[in-house]
Amino acid sequence: MIKFPTDAIIFHMKKVLDIHSKGDNDMASLWKDEYKVGIDKIDEQHYQLFAKIENLLEIAKSGNEEQNRQECMSIIDFLVGYTITHFQTEEKLQKEKGYVSIDQHVKIHTEFKNTVLAYKELLNNNFSAKTLKGFIGTLLAWLVNHVCVCDRKILKNIPLQNVESFADTESFIGNVAHKLLTEMYDIPILNKKSCIYKGTVDGAVIVRTIAEGTGKHLFLYGMSDKLAELLYNKISGMSLENINAMDEIERSALMEIGNIISTYAMSAIKDNGMNGTQIKSSLYVREYNETDYNIINSVILEIMTDYGKMDILYSRLK
Repeated sequence: MIKFPTDAIIFHMKKVLDIHSKGDNDMASLWKDEYKVGIDKIDEQHYQLFAKIENLLEIAKSGNEEQNRQECMSIIDFLVGYTITHFQTEEKLQKEKGYVSIDQHVKIHTEFKNTVLAYKELLNNNFSAKTLKGFIGTLLAWLVNHVCVCDRKILKNIPLQNVESFADTESFIGNVAHKLLTEMYDIPILNKKSCIYKGTVDGAVIVRTIAEGTGKHLFLYGMSDKLAELLYNKISGMSLENINAMDEIERSALMEIGNIISTYAMSAIKDNGMNGTQIKSSLYVREYNETDYNIINSVILEIMTDYGKMDILYSRLK
C-alpha cells in the first residue's frame, strides 16, 4: 500500500484546496498562505513561482500575448531557471534530512525539468499564444500537486512507493488516483471496480499518455464532464466554461493530471530508470478510439464519484 501523509497533513491539504477552489475568475490570489510548508527558503521559492505564473496568466487572459512577447519570454526564462534552482534546493534539503525516497523524487524532478525546458525551446523557436497557454496550464497543475503532496512528504520523511514489478502497476496507479481524488481534491469515491477493455474508454474528456523509457507504456484516463470541470476548478480556482471549446490552459492543466499519475508510476517502477524517459500526452473530447496499439484485454479501473466516473487503463506495450 502507498504511504500517504498523516491525517493532519491531509486535513491541511484539504483546507488549501477548499480555499483555492472558492476563488472566482480573479487571478490575484494563486498563492495561498496555506501552501506554506514551514521552511522559509522553500516557501519563498514556491511563492515566486506562483507569482510569475500569475503574471503569465494575466497576459494570456488579456489576449495580448504577441504584443507582450518579450515580457512573456523574460518571465519564462525566470520560471525555467528558478524551477531548476528550486529543485536543487529541495534535493540538497532531502540529502541533509536523509529523505528515504530521494532517488524517486529526483526522477520526478528530472522529468518535469525536461518538460519546462522543452516548452522554453518551443517558445523560443516559434512563440504562439497556444504554446504559451499550454506551458501555463502544465506548470500550474504540476506546481499545485508538487507543493500539496511531494513537499509535505519530504517534511515528514514519508516514502514514495516502489513497485516491485510491472504486474503491480495497475493496482499502484489505481491507489494513486484514489488518493489524489479523495485526499488532495476532496472528491469522495463511491466505489471502484475493474473490467476488461473492449475497445472504448468512457469519458467526456480522455487523456492519453505514452511513456517511453525502459519499454513503452500507455495510460488512458477518461473523465466525465462534471469531474473534469471540478478538477480544473480545484487546480486553477477558475471555471471551465465550455468543455467542448477548451483553451490550451484548460487542456494542458487536465492533461497534467494524467502526466502526474503516470510520472509517479514510472518513477516507482524499480526497473525503469526514468533517465531519458519521455512522457507525452494528448487530450480528446467526447470521442476516442485507440488505433495505434492493440490493447484489447487490458484492464480498466473504474472509479465512481458523485461527479461521474474516471476510467483508468494501463498497458505495457511491446
